[in-house]
Amino acid sequence: MTEPTDNTPASAAHIAAMQALRAALLAQHKVLIANDRLQYDAIFGPVPTGRFVQLLTEDAWFRWLDPLSRLIVALDEWLEQTPPQADAGIALADEAAKLFRHTDVEFGERYRLALQQAPDAVLGQSQVVAALRGAPQSPPDASGKSGKSDAPVAKEPDASANEGDGA
Repeated sequence: MTEPTDNTPASAAHIAAMQALRAALLAQHKVLIANDRLQYDAIFGPVPTGRFVQLLTEDAWFRWLDPLSRLIVALDEWLEQTPPQADAGIALADEAAKLFRHTDVEFGERYRLALQQAPDAVLGQSQVVAALRGAPQSPPDASGKSGKSDAPVAKEPDASANEGDGA
């Protein structure tokens, strides 16, 4: 199999995999926003929907979601291309895998917290992992790292960590 070049159109399977990745990311984004809104409302009091939308784009509280928001927009733009280019799709899948490996410290910290707070986020995490595993990504580099995730993308909360040491 040859590596895609700058002008290689994505295959139908590649496009379908990227649509699945977009759907998983979008669903997880929605869960993360809902969880953050609950946390925000608990501290600052409820806000009307219009004000909340403004907070999502302007308030530092929600800034950690920006990398995920931008990734979803980039996937939308890629899917709208005629035809979508394979190499650009691979780069987006690599970017998603990197994001969920917590190379962005703020995203990683807040994401792990959301996984502990929201059961729906744990379910969404499994869907993101499955979509990433199905998406075409770069082959491993010399260090063995690639966009493809062989290990869990994010650690899920460990229930046993909260249990006592009782024998």
